[in-house]
Amino acid sequence: MRFSVKQAAVVLFSFSLLACSSKEKLVLPEVENQIKPREVWSAQVGNGVAHYESGLKPLILNDKVYMASREGLVVAFELSSGKRLWTFDLRKDDTLSTLQKLRQRFSADNARIAGGISHGFGNIYLGTENGDLVALNAETGALAWRVQVPGEVLVSPAVGDGFVVVKLGTGSLIGLSPDNGEQRWIFENEQPPLTIRGVSEPVIDSGGVVYGTANGRVGVLVVDRGFQAWEENIATPKGSTDLSRLVDVDAKPIVIAGTIYTIAFNGELFALDLRSGQQLWKRDYASFRNMTIQGTVLYLVDSESRIYAIDRRNGTELWSQTGLHRHFLTGPAVYKDYLVVGDNKGNLHWLDRNSGDFVARQSFDSSGFFREPVSNNEVLVVSTRDGELTVLQTP
Repeated sequence: MRFSVKQAAVVLFSFSLLACSSKEKLVLPEVENQIKPREVWSAQVGNGVAHYESGLKPLILNDKVYMASREGLVVAFELSSGKRLWTFDLRKDDTLSTLQKLRQRFSADNARIAGGISHGFGNIYLGTENGDLVALNAETGALAWRVQVPGEVLVSPAVGDGFVVVKLGTGSLIGLSPDNGEQRWIFENEQPPLTIRGVSEPVIDSGGVVYGTANGRVGVLVVDRGFQAWEENIATPKGSTDLSRLVDVDAKPIVIAGTIYTIAFNGELFALDLRSGQQLWKRDYASFRNMTIQGTVLYLVDSESRIYAIDRRNGTELWSQTGLHRHFLTGPAVYKDYLVVGDNKGNLHWLDRNSGDFVARQSFDSSGFFREPVSNNEVLVVSTRDGELTVLQTP
């Protein structure tokens, strides 16, 4: 029997308690600030995502930064100054049907934006738990198109090779035309009865769509038709409890030079050949958070908030930082010479990315961070759960 959304949320809550709990009170390690990141500007974007599971994070695109809030606001800012360039409110869209307008009017969650923001073909793209996929003109904020898909959109769509590909909460993937949102194909993927609340972002690369599943598998579809090229197992359920047997691939796969880097909760870190799925190497790390790569180094935060730097060519561990163990961190972001992670209490932690040593800590909104920071290497952008968007910079 498949679990309801409410039951899935309970599973996530239970998992969060498991990840964060300890018999001893968690204490942050002492940090002597060696750098002083400067706030360039900050702004409020609606009510943020509050306590909900959400795939929303900022997008830096050329000279702009985009952010959305769960209730329905999408905002574009000038990256250098924070000037608000345009705002689009999904709740005031004249293309909505009468039923959709009534549902949003009487829904406490309103538009329920949860997936985004991605870009391509002159547009930015977002999805909602109501099953809406929305394309907005990146320059003007004008509605390009809005379509219904048969499920929740919890993560950013993948855009490229003439397609917009959406991963639904059910595990299915849908290929759409970037011109008008017309469905081109659908690939249905069966979900196990019990999963973490969330899915991994799909990735389009070299004519393929790379995806992860809730049953511990990673695969590739041919983007033109939605046919499966291959699928491989990277995690096998183990243990005596349902929680210990969760093997979701919720981290976004990374594709570089024909190699896929992917990781599973209660699984392992794998490097796979993009064309064949052949295993190149694997290592004993497990996570549900997004990873990042800079040069030949892969950075990850594992399922218990330990931070690692790994040589992506062979899986050799370069350093580890366990000082934030069980503090429930975001995924990592690389900014200049630093690795940056946030925690669920609103602390932003700066590490030397070559050694893993702490170099600074900043305190932000106590609502905390849920998604990783984003960077274009000139600035770092962070967003808290209650909608505070902040642009930071170091010399």
